[in-house]
Amino acid sequence: MPTAAPKRNTAKTSTQAGESSTSNGRHPDALREFFVQATRVQLATLTSLSKFVVGWAQSADRYAQAISDELLGGAADETAPRELVGRLAVVSSRHLREITGLPTEAVSHFNSELAKRAKRRQPARRRAA
Repeated sequence: MPTAAPKRNTAKTSTQAGESSTSNGRHPDALREFFVQATRVQLATLTSLSKFVVGWAQSADRYAQAISDELLGGAADETAPRELVGRLAVVSSRHLREITGLPTEAVSHFNSELAKRAKRRQPARRRAA
């Protein structure tokens, strides 16, 4: 047995039409501000990520160089294996300290980028007001 579909009322009342026209004036500014903030966050994220990756690559390069120096130096000097292991442990420990500091540096960079961009934007708002 077929049932009748409910009819939609698409006509706006005069108060609804009036409300939407007044609030439309505010939406473009709010929408623009939203997209500007989203762009700020994305750029800060991108620069922080690149800073993290560069820091990791530099640390890995220093680590590889130090390991190479220790191994080649140990082979040339005929260093005792225990002493060589101790030196490698020191080099590895230094590398791990550097690596564990990278996330903190990236977060600090992210926060400073957001703060810097917000400071640049504030004088423009004062001029417009």
